[in-house]
Amino acid sequence: PSSVLNAGYQFNEVGVTNLEDINDPRFRNFIKEVLRTHSLYSEFEFKSNNNQTYARFGLRGNYIEKFSDFYFEPRISFNQKFLRYLRLEILGELKSQSIAQIIDLQQDFFGIEKRRWQLADDDKVPVITSQQASIGLNYNRNGFLINAEAYIKNVDGITARSQGFQNQFQLVNDTGAYTIKGVDFLINKQFNKLSTWLSYSYSKNDYQFKNLNNGNEFPNNIDIRNIINASVTYNFNALKVGVGMNWHSGRPYTSPLDLQDDSNNTIEYDLPNSSRLNEYLRTDISATYSFKLSDDINAEAGASIWNLLNKKNTINRFYRHNDDASIATIDNESLYFTPNFSFRVTF
Repeated sequence: PSSVLNAGYQFNEVGVTNLEDINDPRFRNFIKEVLRTHSLYSEFEFKSNNNQTYARFGLRGNYIEKFSDFYFEPRISFNQKFLRYLRLEILGELKSQSIAQIIDLQQDFFGIEKRRWQLADDDKVPVITSQQASIGLNYNRNGFLINAEAYIKNVDGITARSQGFQNQFQLVNDTGAYTIKGVDFLINKQFNKLSTWLSYSYSKNDYQFKNLNNGNEFPNNIDIRNIINASVTYNFNALKVGVGMNWHSGRPYTSPLDLQDDSNNTIEYDLPNSSRLNEYLRTDISATYSFKLSDDINAEAGASIWNLLNKKNTINRFYRHNDDASIATIDNESLYFTPNFSFRVTF
């Protein structure tokens, strides 16, 4: 067997500058923040002589000067082959991150996002920490692949303003976490010139904030429970043709209550992310053809159609007040039937 031990030291200095300049009324705000992190890490790697067993164990320690805080991050990767065609994989790790993205939504521009980076301040913007683990089983024989994986991930220290809420929490500052649990399945069969893929994913992704929804869990903005992808590709010499289908259940959104208080200009919402959009379905097709323009110049021509069936897919829904105090429903839709063409020359 072979084994390797690595160790080292790393120093990171991250600086973020935010400039806000408004003409009317005249306002200018310039903020620069810096965080310095010292890290020690060590990793042990093991591989058996017959390549049946592979393992990697690591530990990283981060010290953030500004907060005088330590973050320890153990990591493990284990891979074992057995019964000739089966392979077991186990992964686990802890991580930390001292920078986050804040999203400001422009209400007067139909939900257009303005994103900016912000360093952790150990208060309103904490250091983000995550813990994740997965276990997977892989079968591979004669061009036939089956893969199954179960996983869990928890991310703590997120801010409400980094999630892009477009409901009662849009202007709220709070910190919390999200937890996602799921399983993935993949089947692939390779023929001489044909390759087929089919995958299915199920996951449940929930938020929990200290002061939002009375501290109770509610669905993540991107909590899509079921996803199915299928594709077929065919290679015939210089010609490649592919067809793909993407389907998933609807993402969550928050509906207004049927009864509104007309005495204020605030939309009163139902429970957060308690409604679901319609399911999403898109079929694509593409083809490329490679040829030579000369001995030293190669070319490739391609064409594709996005959303071949021209299906209407709503990918986001939020609400705004009209001038007459009525509530407007605003739907963001994905592209309809969209052809694309490409031509590439390499020399």
